[in-house]
Amino acid sequence: MALGRLEPNDPPRAPWAIPLIVGLVASAIAVWRLSPTRDAITVALSSSAEIRGSEPGGEPADVPHPPPPPRCTELPAEPFILGDAPAPPREAGDAGTVDPGEEIEDSIAPFAVEIGRGTVFEGGFAAGARRDAEGGAVAMVATLGADGTGGKLVRLGRSRGDLDPPVVTGAGASVLAVLVEPNASGRALRVARVTGTEVTWGAEFSEGRDDSLAVDIAASGARAVVVWDDILGAPAGANDAARRSSVMLASFDVATMRGVTPARPISARSTDASSPRLITRPGGYWLAYLAHGEEDAAKKKARKHDDGKHDDEGEAVDQGEAITTGWIEVEPLDEGGTPTGAARAITPKSGHVLSFDLELGENGSALLAFRDDDTPTGSSGGKVSVALVRLGGGGEPRVLVEEAGSAGAPDLLPGWISLASVNGATRLAAMTPAGELLDELAPEPSLGTGEPIAATTDRILWARPMGKAMRLSVVRCRQRIAVDAGASEAGDGG
Repeated sequence: MALGRLEPNDPPRAPWAIPLIVGLVASAIAVWRLSPTRDAITVALSSSAEIRGSEPGGEPADVPHPPPPPRCTELPAEPFILGDAPAPPREAGDAGTVDPGEEIEDSIAPFAVEIGRGTVFEGGFAAGARRDAEGGAVAMVATLGADGTGGKLVRLGRSRGDLDPPVVTGAGASVLAVLVEPNASGRALRVARVTGTEVTWGAEFSEGRDDSLAVDIAASGARAVVVWDDILGAPAGANDAARRSSVMLASFDVATMRGVTPARPISARSTDASSPRLITRPGGYWLAYLAHGEEDAAKKKARKHDDGKHDDEGEAVDQGEAITTGWIEVEPLDEGGTPTGAARAITPKSGHVLSFDLELGENGSALLAFRDDDTPTGSSGGKVSVALVRLGGGGEPRVLVEEAGSAGAPDLLPGWISLASVNGATRLAAMTPAGELLDELAPEPSLGTGEPIAATTDRILWARPMGKAMRLSVVRCRQRIAVDAGASEAGDGG
């Protein structure tokens, strides 16, 4: 029955009934608006609307998410400090003191400790180090247990000249170190074995006077191999075109520390090769190095001055830095350092590889990470890619990141890749042995500044400058994808 309409059989309605009903409804609304229950209901409905979303159709609203859980946790052991640690902060009210926080962040403080690449051995972690002391520079090897305890500094000796820290590798319970030193004919490579605190010196190899300080060392079985680059076959005063760099190799016996094979070129004579890297694989080694080609014709023409500038003899003057092509070549070696296959170009010869790193991949393969950019040396940006190389051949490189904010060489560690950035925060990501990223390449806030220098699959040796000192600590890291999955399972179980 419609309101206000009478059917023939309906009983007569009193004329005051409709006004009475309207009045009662208005009174109920007024009472509800003044009731505290109304506020609670309104708040509940509003919260429900925010969760469902305010848009028609109940689309999810932009609800802030909590930050992801940290991937890394520093082990409880006290960090190992190399050098003179900054003074502790003074109490409030003390005056005339430099803020120690400024010292800690000053990674290029004069007389600071320099740290080199690290390694893993049976006793834990090790790294080459160099610091100013004893009226000059001292070369050392720092060792630290896998749990972050028992840090030791083993002195190798005075380091003359502006040289790099020793390069180290694990050899069972010992650490092998190769130290570059100047001598009468140029430079020498001295090899030492560090066992506990005992140092045993061994073979010495001659290096020329080229500008590069690149050297690497690895051990496989009873032998160890050292590689470096040197200028060969160019007479004194020869032009740059005749000065080709070659990768040199020598081997020695780990037990006796005596040389086994003399230094010899391992790269092709026709290849301008530099920056060798060496890793151990089952049955031998993988050797990788940079090969350099000619300057692009278009870039060379663009570099030629076009503003009428000439030298005293009327020759056109080149402007800017020559940017040559560069690629990575890889070859397998046996335990004695003899090639078991031809060197292969893994990246395009038309590319511009500036830096790379090498790590053991899945099933004994070689995993490469490299930065390619056709801009001057020292610039930031370009593409960071990976490639997997097997004994049967190399795979196609895959781009991991392409941006203008990256800088420096990518670092490969077992299960991880790190990349420096222009803001100083090292980015870290978990990676499979096949070179697949498992989470985002991003800074790890729980670690602060610094960089990883050695790792096992779940622990990383982290080096952080502290003014004139260097702080070494061991952190336990898990892949973020594994952390998230564990949290999800815990939630489901609850």
